[in-house]
Amino acid sequence: MTVDEIDLARQAAEDEDAAMASGDVVELRSNLGRIFEEIKDTRRTASGVNVSPETALECSAVLACVRVLSESMAAMPMNVMRRRPDGGAEIATDQHLHDILAYQPNSWMTSFEFKELMQSWLLLWGNAYAYIKGGKKGGVTELIPLHPSRMEIKRLENGKLQYLYREATTLVAPIQEPTKYRQDEIFHLRWLSSDGVTGFVPTTISRDAIGLARATELYSGAFFGNGARGGVYISVEHPQKPEALSRFKAAWDEAHRGPANAYKTIVMPFGFRKNQDDVRNDTNQLIETRRYQVEECARIFRVPVHMLGEVTKVRHSTAEQAAIDFVTFSLIPWCRRWELACRRDLVVDDKNYFVQFDVNSLMAGDYAARSQFLREMWNMGALDIDELRAQIGYNPLPDGQGKKRFVQVNMQLLDAFTPNNPTGQNPASTEQPPAAPADEQPAIDAQQRAAAEVTFKTALRRLAGIEAAGVLERRNKPEKITAWLDSMQARMIDELRDAAEATGRNIGQFAVDWTNRSRELLLECHRSGQKYESATEDWCAKHL
Repeated sequence: MTVDEIDLARQAAEDEDAAMASGDVVELRSNLGRIFEEIKDTRRTASGVNVSPETALECSAVLACVRVLSESMAAMPMNVMRRRPDGGAEIATDQHLHDILAYQPNSWMTSFEFKELMQSWLLLWGNAYAYIKGGKKGGVTELIPLHPSRMEIKRLENGKLQYLYREATTLVAPIQEPTKYRQDEIFHLRWLSSDGVTGFVPTTISRDAIGLARATELYSGAFFGNGARGGVYISVEHPQKPEALSRFKAAWDEAHRGPANAYKTIVMPFGFRKNQDDVRNDTNQLIETRRYQVEECARIFRVPVHMLGEVTKVRHSTAEQAAIDFVTFSLIPWCRRWELACRRDLVVDDKNYFVQFDVNSLMAGDYAARSQFLREMWNMGALDIDELRAQIGYNPLPDGQGKKRFVQVNMQLLDAFTPNNPTGQNPASTEQPPAAPADEQPAIDAQQRAAAEVTFKTALRRLAGIEAAGVLERRNKPEKITAWLDSMQARMIDELRDAAEATGRNIGQFAVDWTNRSRELLLECHRSGQKYESATEDWCAKHL
């Protein structure tokens, strides 16, 4: 190496040491930079094991934690709920978003597989992304998962986020330009973050603990792979040529390495002596170390240790309470992350609709406690027969027989006890029975129309964002803006036809009025000298 090359190498090493000493958080760098570092083997921990989001799964404790949390989240029902006027809520089965979240988010994945994949990415990478694909059925037609290692996020001047995604490289296209997505096109789940944009990588923050757990596994495998014996070294009485020593070492390894070759016989040359390096795993507390690292990984992911198969310190009386704690302190925070992310990215009319996980099945307890709870709810009249049967998986009784509620006869209202009526007995009522309920068909039609309106506005907001982004790209070319507005008018008629018909709109006239309004807004922007970024902000709201 030349003097200049040596100086450059020394300067690079000094810069790297200074960066490490400054305490900069690794996760603030791009995901591509992290992958490059792992390839360059700079993610090696103090235990000598390289830990990355992918290699962390080779540790059995980490794999168990990821499986427990991902499968638990995927197993819980996830529903789109509609707020009722009386303060309650009901499942909005008429919303297409409900079918996507509850059953099938895209053409090749079930909802279980989708939630399991997204949650595992969230646990390993600290972020999970999905492309929101629109279509004729509504604002959200499919959710396409995007691998977090190839995603980069930028904050724009207007405060919005821009997502840059690089597709996997191939031999045909080794280098590809990143695909740009707007903020309203990405469903983003993030973990703990320092900037509110990109979540930390949990496996990077805890890489030393995970690396130690993996190192004990590798050590145990190597130890038993060598016949459960310590290291062997050969001493010689007289000096030997290096070639002779190399040949003997190769012959020794071939004869003895591996569990299948344990205790085989080998003939040693004259003057060679075998010496045993005494290694005692009980003194090194190998089992205790491996057990403690299981507890360490459980602590990282906040999972009860008995759910990882470590039951030496768990009794049956405490396991039930630990399972309840698992739902309360482990799953509920993840559920809230999902629900609020859906409210931000997927739900448009959040005043009337919201997404909710059903955790009741996990909080049911054993049959004795569950029976006692249902009995108390039945005695109070809080549940009717059909509702009680639904709790245990039974169908309703025919002809409305299960819609009746019962209370104990010795229960009275406190207001019934007065000086004139000290016993609280109600006199015979002379009131007329309530009139039969009116026809509920108009209310049902109004409810369906409201649901169709939400679907229409969701799709309209997506198309408005696309139109506004296209205007910004063509801001200096008026003729291209005119062509762009005409193409968006045709696209709006095509993609909003079904949703508009459900709301009673004439999509052709609506699209014409929308395009005319767009031209008026752009003309006003041009005359006033206003920036296009300000004019296209809240583009959908300015049209309605």
